[in-house]
Amino acid sequence: MNLAQESDSRRFERLAGWTAALAGLAALGLLWLDPGDFSLGYRFVVFAVLAPAIGCLIFTLIHRLTGGQWASGLRPFLLAGVSLLPWIWLLAIPILFLPRSLSRHEPAVASAALGYESLPIVAVRSLVYAAIFFGLSRAVSRDAGLDDSPIRNRRPWVGPVGLLVLVFTLTLLADDWIASVDPGWHSTGFSFVWMTGQSVAGLSLALLGALAAGAQPVATGNAGRPLGIDWGNLLLATLLSWCYVAFAQFLIIWAGNLPAEISWYQHRQEGLWFWVPAALAVFGIVLPFLLLLSRRYKANAGGLATVAVVLLLSQGLYTAWLILPAGGRFSLEGWLLVLALLVTGAGAGLNRFAALARKLRRPA
Repeated sequence: MNLAQESDSRRFERLAGWTAALAGLAALGLLWLDPGDFSLGYRFVVFAVLAPAIGCLIFTLIHRLTGGQWASGLRPFLLAGVSLLPWIWLLAIPILFLPRSLSRHEPAVASAALGYESLPIVAVRSLVYAAIFFGLSRAVSRDAGLDDSPIRNRRPWVGPVGLLVLVFTLTLLADDWIASVDPGWHSTGFSFVWMTGQSVAGLSLALLGALAAGAQPVATGNAGRPLGIDWGNLLLATLLSWCYVAFAQFLIIWAGNLPAEISWYQHRQEGLWFWVPAALAVFGIVLPFLLLLSRRYKANAGGLATVAVVLLLSQGLYTAWLILPAGGRFSLEGWLLVLALLVTGAGAGLNRFAALARKLRRPA
């Protein structure tokens, strides 16, 4: 990394940090006006910021398992996202203990009754998730210089074992914290739909960071192919995977036509939420799909960056669609509070992401 790139990175970090600080002050003012929407809005923001970090961990573990030239240029940004993951997750745990005055419209994460869904058990599981995230983050951060040939790592088991542990962890986490916003609803495929969405967000953020840092899609990797072709093909495959499993879940529930299952979709057809699936279909699936079919577009930094931004925003909207409808109708102050919290979380997350990536890109 040259001095100009480091200067640009520091400038972006300052801009993101100041944006987060100003938005945070606005959120404090809005919280005083209407505190009842804080908890649900805060949960949405935590998971919107968490999504790319989870996706970075998924792809880091996949590369530890399979190798491939596609990680060239993306590695510092994937590892930066992985390093942030456990700390972002710790910000979710206080939601369990927020007073009801801050969560007027939100179903409780934990049940008042004893058992699997009781507050102590959910809190313990949440701490276990944190321990797993810290452990996986530490495991993939060591031997990072050998990722070009993962089989040469001192711990080759990190990829396959880490993926198995992560899938089971995220399955339970999604059921505890996202599916629970609709009490009584459950789908065995929901966790996998959510995980593939995180993968799209994580790869998009890492690709956007690499391109902003000067990575060239036309550069040839160690496999003899332009890197941009591999990046675009991988992003396309991940996008199609998410599209397939999301539609499969909808099709199975629609075919079953059971009130307990279709209620989840009914809650997301009220008001402006009715238009979100159409917007996601156009901007989150069809448009990126068509653009990524073009070999010329995949070899262009501006083209790949455009697709990455569109997919990152689409996954943020998808996360909002998963969580926020549980709160019913928001007041104007409530919507402004959610927006201020989102800008705060995104600004702070990008500040730390850029700083970590800058340090990882420095030559040893």
